[in-house]
Order: sequence, then structure tokens, then C-alpha cells
Amino acid sequence: MTARRVLSLLCPAVCAAALVGCGGDTLSFDPVANAASTTIASQSERVSFTATMNIDGVGGMAFSGAGIFDGRSRTGALNMRFTLPADVQAQLGVVDPTMQMIMDGRHGLVMYMRSQLFRTLAADKWVKLDMEKLAEKQGIDLSSVMDANRADPSQTLQMLMASKDAHPIGFDRVRGVFTTHYTLNVDLGRLAKGSKELGKTYEMLRKLTGVQSYPAEAWIDDQGRVRRLKIDMSFNGATGGAFTMSMSEDLYAFGVKVNVQPPDASQVVDASALLPG
Repeated sequence: MTARRVLSLLCPAVCAAALVGCGGDTLSFDPVANAASTTIASQSERVSFTATMNIDGVGGMAFSGAGIFDGRSRTGALNMRFTLPADVQAQLGVVDPTMQMIMDGRHGLVMYMRSQLFRTLAADKWVKLDMEKLAEKQGIDLSSVMDANRADPSQTLQMLMASKDAHPIGFDRVRGVFTTHYTLNVDLGRLAKGSKELGKTYEMLRKLTGVQSYPAEAWIDDQGRVRRLKIDMSFNGATGGAFTMSMSEDLYAFGVKVNVQPPDASQVVDASALLPG
């Protein structure tokens, strides 16, 4: 398995951690969906997450990280660390590579990334991705896929808005806070509701994988905010190889002051200069 192939497989994982999940109708009597909406309205928070992935023919991979986000300025930052298969690390010449990410949503969503994985760039250079311009080139209306008014551009909370069959199974403390523990299923059809672009994407996903929904868990505090969420995905790809992924995320320090600025222009390389077409 080449390093290029593994890096391409990491893209969905990175985007899952760094982009809004979806828009859609948030009006629901589901307690988890309501808690996700309440949490997003908190405007700012810190987040910590871990994830593991296993792909037939590639092996096991993992990533973890932490970040901070502000919904008023729609800015945020993440620091991530990857654990890759040994043969891929040998090809890359990097052990446990890291990635820094900055999201700036004040004038459309712009992402900046810096990592040893970008082998052709100097270590101090950031890659800039103007998501609206990239979507435009592909004929995608980004506003119909991502709700720019959401509080946190990394929120997997959006997925919980598609909760169904949620029911409590017990009580736990998360970072010292008392919570009610729920199990639920994330409905792919609900994720696409109200969005033409997402409807196409999830319909294609359902056809390729046969997956209609996937299991999740949520821990909700007495103020109706999600303190922890866990998502599990498992399916067979179009070529028959199995893919599994498990992600856990903690949210805390609600209302924290955030001061995230884009990197200096002298340290930035636009992705359009690196990618064809």
C-alpha cells in the first residue's frame, strides 16, 4: 500500500474532524437531536477526540487531537496526530505525523493546514484551501451543504441531529460532569433532508455500502448539552474490502474565549497552486 493511497484515505477522516457535517431540519422531539442543537448554540467550546480506522489491504490507523472553536467569528483550530501502518511510515519517512489546522469562516470557509505529510513543502508553510472556491469549481453550492451559521466548523454534532431511536441506558460522569448516557442510530436519510447536494452524496453512499444508518452514543448534561459522543461505522466498500471506524469526542469549556488568527501570508501556499484543475 503506497503512502499516496493512505493519504487519500485519510482525507475523509480529516474532513470529518474539520468540517460541518450537514444542514437540514433540526426540529425534533428526539432528546439527542435537541441536545445537539442546544450544544451548537453554546457558541464556543473546546474539543478533544480520538479515532481508529481499519481498512482491508491497508491495516489499522488512528488519529487524535484537540481544538477550540468560536461560532460568532466562525473560527477554530485543531492539532492532530496520526498513527499509520509501519510500511507507510517507512515510505513517508515520518513516525506519528502531526497536522495543525486553522479554520476561518468569517468570509466564507477557508482552511489552513501544516504537516510533515506535505513532503514537498517547507516545514513552516501552510496549505490554504478556500472551500467555497474549490466547491465552485466542482459546481457545488457550498451553502447548501454546510450551514455557515453553525457554531463550530468541526462539529460532528450535526450528525446527531439525524438521531433516531434514542433511549437512555444509564448515567456517567464526563470530565467530572454528571450526564445521561444515550444510544441512538444516525439516519443517513435525515442527514440529507433539505439539501439537494447532500441528498445526492448520501444516496450514493447508501448504494455503494448498503448502509442506511449507523450506531452512535451521546452523553448529555443537565443543561441539555452534549458532553461526549461516539460514532461507529462499518461497511464493505465497492471493491469488497471492509472498512470500520470508531470516533469519540469530548466537548467542554463552553463559552471559552477564542482568539484564532490565520497564518501570515508569507507562510501560506494556496492549494490551487499545488493541485491540477
